[in-house]
Amino acid sequence: MKKFWIGGIMFGLTLIWGCDNESDEVTEAVDDEQEESTDRETYFLVADQSNNEAHLIDYDGVELFNWDLNGSIGNDINLMSDGSLIVCLKANNAAVTEGGYGGIFRKINADQTIDWEVTYSSSSYTAHHDVEYLSNGNIIFLAWEISSNDEAVEEGYAGRGEIYPETIIEMNPLTEEIVWKWDVMDHLVQDHDDTKANYGVVADNPNKVDLNYTYSSRDDGDLFHFNGLTVDEENDLIYVTVNFYSEVWVIDHSTTTEEASSDTGGTYDKGGDLVYRFGNPEAYDNVGDVTLNRVHYPNLLESGNMLVYANEKYDSQSEVVEFALTPPYTLVAGQDNEPEVVWSFTDSRMYSSGLSGAERMDNGNTLITEGRDGTLWEVTEDGSIEWLYKTNYSTIWRTYVVYSDDPALEALGL
Repeated sequence: MKKFWIGGIMFGLTLIWGCDNESDEVTEAVDDEQEESTDRETYFLVADQSNNEAHLIDYDGVELFNWDLNGSIGNDINLMSDGSLIVCLKANNAAVTEGGYGGIFRKINADQTIDWEVTYSSSSYTAHHDVEYLSNGNIIFLAWEISSNDEAVEEGYAGRGEIYPETIIEMNPLTEEIVWKWDVMDHLVQDHDDTKANYGVVADNPNKVDLNYTYSSRDDGDLFHFNGLTVDEENDLIYVTVNFYSEVWVIDHSTTTEEASSDTGGTYDKGGDLVYRFGNPEAYDNVGDVTLNRVHYPNLLESGNMLVYANEKYDSQSEVVEFALTPPYTLVAGQDNEPEVVWSFTDSRMYSSGLSGAERMDNGNTLITEGRDGTLWEVTEDGSIEWLYKTNYSTIWRTYVVYSDDPALEALGL
């Protein structure tokens, strides 16, 4: 039997919810057998954009801990083992204010004091969306840098107006020294202007980025819209979800900054050119199935596979896709370079045009955050819905799974 909580009253009954049930009422369900299979409890760390807070909740939605961030959340939060929280916040002077902009990174101690705060925002650049804390103590994050229309045209841009090229920055947060940088503008190909050095056949250059892939569909300079960052420190690779290209890009992090601006050097000898890419081969005029349409959260699993949230996979319907990744990677022009899809989940009721993500739980289930509806799903490997919960938060960036034996909880006094 499953348990359901409706309006604060617990009932025991069997869940029957046909695909044609479009009721606004959403219930939650927790499998008794799942609860009894482990001594530790499962909690959820929610990045609540609607209230600019972070919450730790249980299956019932009961809040165990709350962080009032004293500022507007710029999307990502990271709970460290010492109970500290690294959070992205919005800067007042942000040069680019597209969705997901930030500019400030703050480390909040377990006692809620501020350990450090750094700003990466000015009249010409703005950090945005995501941040990771590396084992060397540095932070690595995404940033827009403004290029004027004249600068863009020099690179073969076919559109008009300024553009917001993407960069990836590694910074020592204590000294604010930038120790590594990657810039998409160093790795372009375009077939619009044959007077430019980067002119070429897009299909013949799979490791390069077609600058003009999205320009005709954009009414602003946000051509790429990176929104998720994952670092594989073992293989020194960076995975980035590129929303408007509907792809995941893989970049070599073993390079120096100088090598990262070239097409040679590093472990994979590609410099800063793309080591691999997948999800939408049409973005580089290649063959293979399109498996993504608008994307968030490149979640690299311990197995080496990756979960990605495809926001617009179907008409007003999202999908979570699991790819089998097999580094070292190769990209060959005219060849199907797409990885195998080993698992996916969708439902006619699951849709978020932005935000969102998926986490693989220790019990083998997958936790899905439907970001623009504030709904959490726990689904089994066979696609059964184990738990469905409409939170009190209307907009969620992501939700992370936290277990009761995590040392962070003891540090927080839980």
